Amino acid sequence: MKKFTEIEVTHLAPFTGIHMFYGEPRQEMICFMHVQGIEKMHEYVISKGWDKITEVVVQPWGGKTCTVTTIDGCVLNIFE
Repeated sequence: MKKFTEIEVTHLAPFTGIHMFYGEPRQEMICFMHVQGIEKMHEYVISKGWDKITEVVVQPWGGKTCTVTTIDGCVLNIFE
């Protein structure tokens, strides 16, 4: 099985397959994802030419967050 290198490089999750859904994509926040190495993930996304990602922000509770908007308009909130 061929792996998605973007997911593997950032070590977000092992590739387990592609999920297809009927209907129009939901253009709203669809997840709050925990990662280790948010700055590395941010740099990787930018290096691949995707500009719909916010800067990494340190939150009052001590965590770091950024937001990625997908090609279909879904919003992924990332935190460390």
